[in-house]
Amino acid sequence: MPKRWVGADVLTRGRAKWQALPGASYALAGGTLGAVFCASGIFADMEFRRWTGSDPSLVATFSSTLMHALALTSPFVVGRIFLEIGRHQMAMREQLQRTAEGESRVREQALHDPMTGLFNRTYLVSNLEEGLATGEWRRRGAFLFMFDLNDFKHVNDTFGHRAGDVVLTTVAARLREACKGDDFAVRLGGDEFTIVHFSEEWACSPARFAEELIAAIGQDIPFDGLVLNVGTSIGISRIGVDANNWSDVIIAADLALYEAKQESVSAYRLFTPSLRQTRESAAAAEVQMKRGLDRDEFELHYQPIYGTKSGAIRSFEALVRWNHPERGLVPPSEFIPLAETSGFIVQLGRRVLRDACRAAADWPKPIGVAVNLSAVQFKDLRLVHHVREAIEESGLAPGRLDLEITESVLLEHSPRLLKTIEELRALGVRITMDDFGTGFSSLNNLRRIRFDRIKIDRCFTRELTAEDSDAEIVRTIVRLSRTLKMETVLEGVETEHQLEFARSEGMTEVQGFLYAKPMRASEIAGYLDQRRIEPDAALSA
Repeated sequence: MPKRWVGADVLTRGRAKWQALPGASYALAGGTLGAVFCASGIFADMEFRRWTGSDPSLVATFSSTLMHALALTSPFVVGRIFLEIGRHQMAMREQLQRTAEGESRVREQALHDPMTGLFNRTYLVSNLEEGLATGEWRRRGAFLFMFDLNDFKHVNDTFGHRAGDVVLTTVAARLREACKGDDFAVRLGGDEFTIVHFSEEWACSPARFAEELIAAIGQDIPFDGLVLNVGTSIGISRIGVDANNWSDVIIAADLALYEAKQESVSAYRLFTPSLRQTRESAAAAEVQMKRGLDRDEFELHYQPIYGTKSGAIRSFEALVRWNHPERGLVPPSEFIPLAETSGFIVQLGRRVLRDACRAAADWPKPIGVAVNLSAVQFKDLRLVHHVREAIEESGLAPGRLDLEITESVLLEHSPRLLKTIEELRALGVRITMDDFGTGFSSLNNLRRIRFDRIKIDRCFTRELTAEDSDAEIVRTIVRLSRTLKMETVLEGVETEHQLEFARSEGMTEVQGFLYAKPMRASEIAGYLDQRRIEPDAALSA
């Protein structure tokens, strides 16, 4: 094999360095143009000298004038000029390229979620508008799947936000894998996602696709040696069928999602027109409730709670009623769920607390009042302030106010909840667990939260006999509460037999129609006089 000439490597490296210079090609072109200019000037002068009879030789022509010597610099001068032009043009090209890349990144970021890399709401709305305007998505059988993650808040609160981020990114990856063809996934925000799915093109019914999503999302998620698991609820709407504009399409899917979330496990629901009618009725009722609060249509009725040993009144439970101008007296079972869903319960609960404290302040001491607190009210950061304000404004002794909370409140295992309950206790009020045994009872709840008393739900009272299982459950609750130094209240007492059972088992208090139905505040004074029942002396101790 012949040896390579060493100078070839030098030339190759030199050529590479030259080509790497910014504007090198422009400099070469300028130098060439300058050389042509210089040579053409000499040759033209040689021809002119030949025509005039002078010596036309190259040496004679070159030495005849200083201009030819100066012309020798033209390749360098023109090359330099072209070099600067080239550099400037390249700088402009690079700047334009950087600008274009920056704009592309901005457009990309404007249409994508930074955490998961999925498309965002802006992208979804833009494409929904286009798909609906052309009618193409309806022809292609497009569905909007809207879902959020069950128990995601629990993951964040228990394992931290880093665990939450891992869950979100993992779920996003699984959604991306689930998409077929032109399907695309979107993160709306928080733990809310959507997928636009073209079912007809893949012969996959929306129900089947929803089941695939539930299975994919429900798979275990590894995190720092632990295994996390979240479920999902899915609402489905038909694009261009259930609604004809992007906003209503999303609302339809959201209505179906709300229906799916009523299930205790991962589930999906397809939108039906009745869901919209239900939402519209609920919205109208919400407006009426807010108007009713301003017009003092809500009123409190009070049901007495008696001591089992003394037979004397210990307190009254405040029960809110809606005196509707057209429907008459509306029971709480018909409007409380809506008030909780809409958040109106916070405003209503504040009024109930204030009115109950004012009424109780006029009763013979030490008769107290029990007020129910909704789980939604515990999300109000000013709950403790409102309780303190109601006590101070009414002049009611804190020990005469009993706040009843249901077990659903305790589903939120957060430090903030425990702190709120402790702050309420610090005011001097009593705390009762209401409807014990019907929800998510846990011995851990009784261990980590100090309750003053437990209210045993009326469902255990209806068929109460000495030998049945309900009676044994009640006995167990009473023994437990006695061990934990808590009082017990049996709700729904309507017969002498039930009252006798409560006394024999050592329950502290009873409440029910056997004594009285709920009454207005104006009727309490007359009720006390008529029954001639003195307040329970045990409360004064």
